[in-house]
Amino acid sequence: MSFVKTDQEVAEIESLLSKGQFTTESLTIEFKTTQEFLRKVLPPCFDLPDEPIAYANVSHWQSALCGEFDCGIIYLSCKYKGEAGTTMLTLFVSGDMPVTIGREMWGEGKKTGNARLYVDGHEVYAYAERNGVRLIEIQAELGADLGPAQNNVKDFELKAQPHTTGKGFQNKVVLSCLDTAEDFRVTRQGTGTLKLAGTAVDPLDTIPVVEVGGVSYGEGASCWTIPFWEELDDGHDYRPYIYGQKYDDFRLFNKARRFAR
Repeated sequence: MSFVKTDQEVAEIESLLSKGQFTTESLTIEFKTTQEFLRKVLPPCFDLPDEPIAYANVSHWQSALCGEFDCGIIYLSCKYKGEAGTTMLTLFVSGDMPVTIGREMWGEGKKTGNARLYVDGHEVYAYAERNGVRLIEIQAELGADLGPAQNNVKDFELKAQPHTTGKGFQNKVVLSCLDTAEDFRVTRQGTGTLKLAGTAVDPLDTIPVVEVGGVSYGEGASCWTIPFWEELDDGHDYRPYIYGQKYDDFRLFNKARRFAR
């Protein structure tokens, strides 16, 4: 081991980073929000979906590239150039390397948090917590195992690096398309309830929950590839969305009195 990698070690690392390979245990509850909310929070490169559907997810992961971690996620349905998919409004993750690589490589809006998923027969309780507040809580009742299932979904994320000077971005905003192939050995369906709470830096309680839909549970593999990525040069200002969704509000941190005046 060394602070400087050999050419072979670099090649091995890049091979791991080029394939997003994970095993997962995942609980997802679908809910209907409003088109007005989606239009307000979706960055301008995205079009509205046919229906204002969103998803809350709590999950455990073991990756081939950045170790083990837990997640709490809010997905929003969207369209990019006519193709339907999702984007993550917020994503709480345990562990520094999962946060770092997901933010720096794919553009995911990861923040450090904790999540837990408890299964007791047909009953499930899951939550995601940050700064001492349980921001996502799901209680569900699941049916019997439906067996293996495969699914492909697309997720779109925006990657933006704040400029070294603190003003604007270092480079153009990049849209990353994550093509996710899910291969579950266990799948269960059910019903449940969803509770969203909020803080000043994570205002999940402002998300309209019009109607709660079904619950899905899966155990298996989730493997990601990047079929395309694009630099956005559409003239829109993405700073309100990047600073509003991918970072805490820097104005709210406690400051020494000399700097707070």
